Amino acid sequence: MTRMQLAFMLASTLGVALLFTSLNQNNPPQPAPLSGQSIRVLLSYRLGADSFDAQYLFPSLSLVPLGGSVQVSSGPGRENLRPIVTVFADKPLTFNLRNGSPVATFEGLTFALGNVVNLKPADPAIPVQYRLLSTTRQNLLPEYPGELWLEVRSNSLLVVNQVDYQDYLKRVLPSEMPIHFHPEALKAQAVAARTYAFSRQQSNSFWKQFGADVDDSVSEQVYNNTRTHLATDVAVDATLNQILTFQSMPIQTFYFSTSPGSTASIEEVWTDRPAVPYLKARTQTNPITVSIDSEADAMAFFQNWNPEGFFDAESPLWRWKISLSRGELEALLSRTLPERARLAPQFVQTPEGPLSPDAPGFTLGTLQKIAVLKRTRGGYVTELEILTSTGRYVVQRESNIRNLLRPNKTFTGGSDVVLERWQGGPRLNFPSLPSTAFALQEERDERGNLLGLTFWGGGFGHGVGMSQYGALGLARRGYGYRAILEHFYPGTTLTTLNTAQR
Repeated sequence: MTRMQLAFMLASTLGVALLFTSLNQNNPPQPAPLSGQSIRVLLSYRLGADSFDAQYLFPSLSLVPLGGSVQVSSGPGRENLRPIVTVFADKPLTFNLRNGSPVATFEGLTFALGNVVNLKPADPAIPVQYRLLSTTRQNLLPEYPGELWLEVRSNSLLVVNQVDYQDYLKRVLPSEMPIHFHPEALKAQAVAARTYAFSRQQSNSFWKQFGADVDDSVSEQVYNNTRTHLATDVAVDATLNQILTFQSMPIQTFYFSTSPGSTASIEEVWTDRPAVPYLKARTQTNPITVSIDSEADAMAFFQNWNPEGFFDAESPLWRWKISLSRGELEALLSRTLPERARLAPQFVQTPEGPLSPDAPGFTLGTLQKIAVLKRTRGGYVTELEILTSTGRYVVQRESNIRNLLRPNKTFTGGSDVVLERWQGGPRLNFPSLPSTAFALQEERDERGNLLGLTFWGGGFGHGVGMSQYGALGLARRGYGYRAILEHFYPGTTLTTLNTAQR
């Protein structure tokens, strides 16, 4: 699960006058893009790979057009395309690089292409799906509607899917929220996802340099990782053109899986981001409240596995526990502490010690203590101290702490690491700490030497904005999607965007 506020444009490049109509009739008309317009999504070759090149660069691309013929156009740039060939439906089409330039192969014929290639339906009235043979999603071959754009980068291919907003959202929703969730929770997710995509499209996002607005991974919103489904299609259609605004501007609709009983304010979790009034910590319980003032409070809170009154308690990760020996922690931190110092040096400090963790010759030494220095009132750790025989290190920011403490035998060595969940059975070798909402229980020998730590935790995700299992819990309590959105994004307006012909 990043969003930026934006100013609305005063005219549409598609020749459509855009009328901004709000449920709050006091809002002045503003223009905005709507359903019927498209968004560009950078597609992953290998989701979750450990580098940009490994994740996004296709060494070659094979696909099958489904439903209709496809026109292939190409040129040196996006503004200089010419038709090359029209290919038939249900026939494989392959793109490779020869001497750094792309070539297309179809039915035994080869066509030389420029650095940019566009695939779109030969007949606009006949929609086409592109079944990609070069990558998989959940062990299935993914299919993409709309158009495909291919561009040569680093002797490989970047692939961008240009797709209608509704088609995009119908592939985001089942990838981001379980399809069996309550219909009102699915509608709330649809509005949040549409608002997110809309604001990212208008921002100067990282993906613009690749001809895209967003990517298809957890870096933005997961897109087309699962098949479309009637339940999520209905939620997208029922909220057609609806977004959330604050002071007539689309908001930053952060969302995540599960809260432990509270969300967190954006400036607490990501200290480099400014505070905004609609992303404040909110208790996700009734009738009790969450107010953690000490580590003793935190331990009592996370050791409470009674779900009574918690909105998110249907999630298996509402409460969890992990135990690691000192040896496992030392093996883990010897790898992840230098990694975090290298990737995010502004969030890893060395108050005491001769070497920064990313310096040549660094050794972790004997682990003596891990301690929480700062946490939010809702329980999220924002600053963690690592004390060893070679130095003292302080790690900040949610993503760094979760990646520092990965409960995975790839990093800890030895046997599988068990993540105990309050329901649903254990999970082995979780890729990162589920959340930074945890308390630490030490085990020491008679001499005071650290033997190991148990992490008593709760929740899954960063904690900012809408909790998806919390949305489910509220829906089961009778909340409609409008009330759910107001609960998680207080003070915002549900706004409907409409078009009018000039």
